[in-house]
Amino acid sequence: MLKYRLRGKRVEELVEYAQAGFKEAIDLIIEKYYPMVVKISSRYFASWAEQEDVIQNGLVGLIKAIFYYDSSKSSFTSFAWRSVESEIKSFLTYMNRKKNRMLSDAVKVESMEKEEDDSPFEMPDASRDIAQSALSDIILEKVLENLNELEKNIFLRWLDGYSYKEIAEEFRVSSKKVDNTVQKVKRMISELG
Repeated sequence: MLKYRLRGKRVEELVEYAQAGFKEAIDLIIEKYYPMVVKISSRYFASWAEQEDVIQNGLVGLIKAIFYYDSSKSSFTSFAWRSVESEIKSFLTYMNRKKNRMLSDAVKVESMEKEEDDSPFEMPDASRDIAQSALSDIILEKVLENLNELEKNIFLRWLDGYSYKEIAEEFRVSSKKVDNTVQKVKRMISELG
């Protein structure tokens, strides 16, 4: 019954109810903004990612927008749009990085060097490369587990080669926050390594 009483509320009011923990308000916001998520998702294409996965990540961005929204800074619609778009970009960047890593690992295994003395081709020490790659993945997972969503996004953008300024503008934080996050991650990696 609460869902029907909430239907007539403005979206900013629904967000307040959602932030207070009312699942019905979250459901109504998702219902209302689902077409927007699909529209944003349709702007992004990756042959190695299913469109449903892109939409799902867009919905994650919408849910984050619900909980991080501050009415004193912007309208909910524009905040949600940026959040959905950011989440989709993060997902595609992550998937692209994963795909590129698999491709580069495949190239490493396939590359063979011919010795100068005409001995037969030899496989490089692939087990060491695989172990190193696995160790890197484990360290990255451990680091990401200990970061909040904003810090994860900042760090992943930094890994992709974005400048502190670009990252700060995208996430609406100071360059100092970006630097602090990167330094925090470096400390964590040195402690794990």
